[in-house]
Formats: sequence, structure tokens, C-alpha cells
Amino acid sequence: MRPIIRRFDHVIDRLVERLPQQLYPLMHLFTIIGQPPFTVGIAATVLGYGLALEKTFYIAAGVVAIATIILSSLLKIILRRARPISDYVEKMFFKTFSFPSGHAAGALVSYGLAAYVISLRWPELTITVWCVALVVAFMISFSRIYLRAHYASDIVGGWLVGGAGLLYILLFPR
Repeated sequence: MRPIIRRFDHVIDRLVERLPQQLYPLMHLFTIIGQPPFTVGIAATVLGYGLALEKTFYIAAGVVAIATIILSSLLKIILRRARPISDYVEKMFFKTFSFPSGHAAGALVSYGLAAYVISLRWPELTITVWCVALVVAFMISFSRIYLRAHYASDIVGGWLVGGAGLLYILLFPR
């Protein structure tokens, strides 16, 4: 399995290396909006909304999103995969492990949660908000590969964790 994962990472890395350096500011912006103050902030806002309105669904959804983000961090500590060697990683303030990507997990569960909450309130915006949320989550995830903060397989792992959390939220009775 490891040779297949390494090959996958290598193929994606080679494709990403072909992209222009002019994309760096945009990719850096997406990485910023995928950081915990944003992702946990979205989940905490939904949790607070639920507490204020005494709505169990929103409370549970916020808690599940935060728990998903915490789970991705715990998995990093347990699995201990080293990050790629890059200038970006060398300059990171917090030195954490690579798998799964917390940005990918957090972006999918939190921006997905935001899309779901908005679509519940304004059903006519459902397609638009889900498209925007998924594009933002993808771009946040992709930015981590572009910046050489993660391998592509780290992103897939983050999507699995974040997707599981989001699926749980979507299936939770309202």
C-alpha cells in the first residue's frame, strides 16, 4: 500500500510543480481561511446559534464539527507522518505532523456545515452555497499541496475525516 500512496503523492506533486508561482498569494489566502480560527469559528458560531435558540440540532452539529477538527489533530499525533521538506514547512510557527490534513478536514466539515445551515434557512440558495462551500474546501485543501505543507494523500485523509464528520451532521435528525 505504501508504494501506491508514494506514487500517488509523487504524481500529484509533479503536476502541482508545473503551476505558476504567481498563484502563491491566492494559495496563501486559501490556507489562511482554512486555519482553525476560521474553521472552529464557523462551528462555534453554529453551536452558539443553537444554544441561543435552544435548538438541539445546531448544538450537536457545532459539537460534531469541532470534534471532527480535534480528531484530525489527534490522528496527526498518533500517526506521526512527517511533512514534506519545504521552505514553507520550515517557516511554520506550529510544527505538527502531516497526516491527515487538518486544513482539509476542517474546511470540509466547517464550510460544509455553513452551507447546510444556510441552505436550511434559505432553501433557494442551496445549490449556490453548496457549490461555493465545496470549491472553498477544495481550494483550501489544494493550497496545502501547492505550498508543500502536505502530500496529496494527507489531503485525502483529511477529506475522509472531514467528510465523515459532515456526513454525520447531515444524517443527524433535525
